This record gives sequence, C-alpha cells and structure tokens, in this order.
Amino acid sequence: MHIINFNKSYTKKLYNFIKNSEPHGYIDWVFEYNYFENYVNESPKNIILIFSDLSLQNISGYCLVENKETLGFTQLNFSLIDKNYSNITKIINFLRKNSIITNNKIIITSNEKEKNLVSSLSKKGWRKIRKFYKLVKTPNDSFMTNKIKNFVINKISEKDSEQLTNLQNKAFNNHWGYEKNTCSKIRYEICQNHNKIFISRNNDYSILGYVWIKDLEKYRSKINMLGIEPNFEGNGLGKSLISYAIKNETKTGKKKIILDVDSENIKAQRLYGQLGFKKFQTLTWWEKKLF
Repeated sequence: MHIINFNKSYTKKLYNFIKNSEPHGYIDWVFEYNYFENYVNESPKNIILIFSDLSLQNISGYCLVENKETLGFTQLNFSLIDKNYSNITKIINFLRKNSIITNNKIIITSNEKEKNLVSSLSKKGWRKIRKFYKLVKTPNDSFMTNKIKNFVINKISEKDSEQLTNLQNKAFNNHWGYEKNTCSKIRYEICQNHNKIFISRNNDYSILGYVWIKDLEKYRSKINMLGIEPNFEGNGLGKSLISYAIKNETKTGKKKIILDVDSENIKAQRLYGQLGFKKFQTLTWWEKKLF
C-alpha cells in the first residue's frame, strides 16, 4: 500500500473512484463534477490517496479528514477497494506524521455491510458511540394530493444567511456531532446550485423553520437538514416543511429521497415514518483516542 497527499491532477480519478465505490463513510457525495472539483481542491491537504503499487495510476482507496476543533475530534471518511482495514493504523500514522490530524480523538463510521471494517475496528479497540439511520422514500404522485398545513413556505435568498445561521446553531445546539456553522459558510451553501433551502417566517419576518435539500444525482436527493425554532416546535411546521420538500422533489423527477436521523431521536423517526420514509441502512460511529 502506497499513500500520497492529494493533488488536483487526480481529481477526475478520485471522482470516478468515489462514484463507483460501495456505500461507505458518513458523506453523501454530490456527483456534480464542477462542485466536486471545487470541493476537493479547496482543502487538498485534508485528503490522501491510496495505491496498491508504485505506478500510482489506479486509486485503490482514499481518506478525507475533517478536523472538528470545537468538538475535540477528527472524522475520517474513507474507502479501501481491497477492504483490508488492518491498514487503518498505517493510514492514521501517515496522517499524524504529516500533521493532517489535529485532534487526539478519531471518529470513523461503518455500515452493516462493511463486515471487514466492523471486525477490524472491534479487534483494534475502537468503541461504538452512536448510531444513525439512513431513511429513504420513493416519491409518488399520490403524495401530491396531501394537504400542507397553512404555513407560507418560500425559497431562501442570500440576504437570509445570517438569520439561517443563527437559527441552525440554535436548533441543533444540543444535537450530537453538530459543529456550529458560520454565516460565510451558510451564504456559500445558499448560492450552490445543488442546494435548495425553503423557509417559513412569522409575522415579524424572522425565520421559524427551514428544510435543506441537497441534489446528489439526477434522480436522487437528500433532505440534509430540518430545523425549527425551539420555541415554535410542536406546531406542525416540521411536517409541513418535509411535505413541501417531498412535493418539490417529486415535481423535479426525483426517484429517491434520503435522509439521516439519530437513532436516539425518536420524535424525528416518528415524523419521518408518518411521511413514508423507511430505514435502509444503519451507520455506526466509532471512537478511539490515539494516545
């Protein structure tokens, strides 16, 4: 196994490798090449590439590193084509040697089909700390007749970025794994073509809730976030926003809508179940301290 730091000459190869890989990690990649190119080249030092031989022609694995400084841990999103996860230690040592990891605590995600990864993590003393469920809904025309409660829902604009940032940080303050967002990041995301964010306001024009949809591929999208002003919870706005999102995605021809939900968030699971979402995958989060 040979590991190198990512450089932009490998962008197309990495895009194709990830697109053709089996489900892995915690990231639902947006397969729009221009966006992908900008994304990976924005922070190239946080990606490493893995090859099976010295020719460095065919990628056999990759690892993307996200250092969550305010949360005190580093997340690794990776895939190895040979599924030889005994090499995790070698990968982490490379990341440490090159100062790519900045935290002592490392987080890795597995799904139930990654049996080799689960076995390797268990043997090497990694600890299970959380589970998330991936849910899916297949939109259909019959849902279009469902009535939405009397909320006014509109698409967000760039000028709303500060309000959305404040609401998001307030709504998700106590959610496991959430790192506070910044207005500049939210403004950037609002302007991305693959993002559709719909909001509902109260009479003084402040945002009460939002639903954030991400286009992953032509026929597949993800409800990336649903956030409600904590003092307005229980009024049916969450259900209305999700219903609005489903109708919007149905109109645009999506065949699958997915989302993630914390296994401990029973209230959210109940809501999504009422709207026809079904569990299709379980993500297990693992933790280990390096020293």
